[in-house]
Amino acid sequence: MLLFIQNQLLLYAAIAVILFLPGYLLLVAIWGKGKIFSELEKFIISVALSIGIVDVLLILLGKFKIPITRFSILLALAIFFLVCILIKYSYNTIRRPADSVTEKAEKKEEGASGLFSFSKNQVILVILIFFLSVFIRTVYLRDTITPSATDLGHHMYWTNLIVQKGVLPEYEKVDIIKTDEHYSISQPQKIADFIIGEHLVFAAIALISGANAISAFPPLVLLLINIIGIGAVFILVLRLFGEYPWGKNAAIFALFLLGPLYAISSSQAKFVSGGVIGNIIGNLLIPLAIYFFYRAVQEKRPTFFTLALFLTATLFYTHHLSALIFIFVLFLFLILFIILSITDRKALLDHFRIWRKLIFSPSVTIFLLFTLSFLLFVYTPSYIKINALETVVGAPSKSTKEGFSFSQISIISGEARMVLGIFGAFIIMLFLRKKPYPAALLASWIATIFIMSWKPQWLHINIPSIRIANYLSYPLAAAGAVALAWIFFQFREPALKKVYISSKLALSTFVVLFTFVTTNGFFDNAQSLKASGAQQTFQTFRAAQYLAEKTSQSDIILKDHYYIAADAWMKLFFMRDYNYPFTRSFFFRYEENKKREQCTFQMISSPNTDEGKKCFAETGTNFVVINPAFDSAQFQKSQQFDQVYSADEIAIFHRK
Repeated sequence: MLLFIQNQLLLYAAIAVILFLPGYLLLVAIWGKGKIFSELEKFIISVALSIGIVDVLLILLGKFKIPITRFSILLALAIFFLVCILIKYSYNTIRRPADSVTEKAEKKEEGASGLFSFSKNQVILVILIFFLSVFIRTVYLRDTITPSATDLGHHMYWTNLIVQKGVLPEYEKVDIIKTDEHYSISQPQKIADFIIGEHLVFAAIALISGANAISAFPPLVLLLINIIGIGAVFILVLRLFGEYPWGKNAAIFALFLLGPLYAISSSQAKFVSGGVIGNIIGNLLIPLAIYFFYRAVQEKRPTFFTLALFLTATLFYTHHLSALIFIFVLFLFLILFIILSITDRKALLDHFRIWRKLIFSPSVTIFLLFTLSFLLFVYTPSYIKINALETVVGAPSKSTKEGFSFSQISIISGEARMVLGIFGAFIIMLFLRKKPYPAALLASWIATIFIMSWKPQWLHINIPSIRIANYLSYPLAAAGAVALAWIFFQFREPALKKVYISSKLALSTFVVLFTFVTTNGFFDNAQSLKASGAQQTFQTFRAAQYLAEKTSQSDIILKDHYYIAADAWMKLFFMRDYNYPFTRSFFFRYEENKKREQCTFQMISSPNTDEGKKCFAETGTNFVVINPAFDSAQFQKSQQFDQVYSADEIAIFHRK
C-alpha cells in the first residue's frame, strides 16, 4: 500500500515538473508577478508552454547524443531554470522598450486584469462546471481507462522506445513484401504517421516517475491536457469579448458547452481513452496561439507575438494536421479582417503598421532565426523529410474528395452545438463586426474547419474528413457561447442594450436554445457510455507476456486485429519493431488495395491453402494469435499446427 502511494505521488510530481513548472517559470522570468496574466491564465498557458519547452530540451539531448534518462532530463530542466533566472534579472535591469514603454501601459494592463474579477455566483458556477466536466469524463474513463485503444498503443510503443533506449526514435517499420512472386520481410522503412512531439512529454513523465507505459498514466495525462484545452477556450473567449457587458457570461457559457456537454464524444473523453494525442494537444495549442496573436496586436507586445509563434512551432513538432488547420485559419483570418476593415482604410493601414512592427521586432526575428536553425540543423520532423505533406495537401483521393455532408458534420460536432455555433457566428458578423479581430478570428476558425470537412477539394486537402471535423466543436462552442450570452443580455439589461430586441422574445429564444443544447449534450453523454472491456484486454496482455517469455528473436508472430482486443499493445511486450507482431488488418483493406500484401490475411483466414502455406514458409511465421470464437477451426483441423495457449478470447497456435 505504501509503495502504491509512493508511486502515485511520484507520478503526480513528475506531471507537475514536466507539464507545469517549465512554462510557469518562463512566464515569471519574463513578466515577474505582475498582472499581465491572471492566475488561471498562468496555469493554462504554463501547460502549453511546458509541452514545447520539454520537446525542445529532449530533442537537444538527442541531438548531442546525451542519453535521455531521468538524470539528464532533470539536469536539462535545472539548466533551463537557471536560464529563466538570468532572464528575470536581466529583464529587471534592461526594460524592453517595445513591450513596456511607460508606467501608463503597465497600469492599463492592471486594469485589464479586471476581466477575471468574477462575481461570487459566477465563481461558484465556473467551479461547478469544471467539476462536472471532470466528473463526467472520469465516469466514462472508469470503464475505458484500461490501455486498449489502438492509437494509444501505437503511440506508447514509441514512448516506450525512448524510455528503454534513451534515444529519439527512428520512425521505421518492417513489413511483409512480395517480390517476383516470393514473400519476404523487408528492411526497416521510413513512416510518417508519427511526430516526435506526441511522445516526448509522455516519455519524460515515464522516466522521471518510473511509470509503465502499459498503465493508466497516459490517459490521465491526456485527461489533464483535455481539461486545460477547455480552459484555453474559456480565457480566449474572455479576452476576445471581455469588454462587452456580457463577455464574462460568454466565457462561462463556452466552458459549459465544451465541458459537461458532449463530454464523452470524439475530441473529448473518447479521444482521451483512445489516445488521440495530436488532436488533444492541438486543441490546446490552437486557441492559445490565437490568444497570443490577438493580445500581441491589441497590446502591441512583441513578446506575445513571439509566444504565439512558439506555440505554432510546437504545433508543427506535435501534429502536422493541427498545424495545417491553424495555418489555414490564419490565412482566412487575414482575408476576413481586410473585408471587415476595408471601409476604414486609415484604420486598416494602422493595423498593417502594427503587424509590421511586431513581425520585424528583435524578439520575433531572433526566434524565427532560432526556429529555422533548429529545423535545419537540430531536428527536422519526419513528415517533412519523407514528403508526407504530399499525402495531406494535394489532389484529394476518392475516399476523401467528397467530404462530409452538413448533417454528418453536425452529428460529429453535436447537432445542438452546431446550430448554436452557426447562430453565434451570425450574431458576431452582423452585430459585432465593428470589432474586426474577434469577429474575423472566430469566423475564420469555424469556416476553415467546416470547409476542410465539407469540401476538401476546394483546398486540395487529402485527409479523411472525420479527422478534421472533430476540431470543429471548439470554435462552435466559442461562437455558441457568444450567442447565448448576447441573447441573455438582451432581456437582463434592456437599458444598456444597443440592439432593440423584445425582452420577452430574447428570454424565450434563450430558454429554447439553452434547453435544446443542454438536453442534446447530456443525451449524447448517456448514449456514449459503454461497458468495460478490461477482461478481454487482460487476456491479450497475458498472452503477449507468454509469447515474450517463450519465443526468441528468430520466431515470427502473426496476430489478428479484427477480433482481438488491445492487440496493438502486444508490440510493447516485445519491443522488436513497430510492426511486430505482424497483423491481419481489417478485411476491407485487402479488398480495396489489391497491391497490398495478402499474406497476413491468407495465413489466418486460409492457412491450409497453397497460398497460405507459401506465406508461412517464405516469411518464417511460426506463431499465430487469434480469437478462438472466429478463427480456431482452420488451425485445429490442420496437422501443421499445435495449440499452445488457450483462453476465452484468445488462442495461440504454433506451426510445426
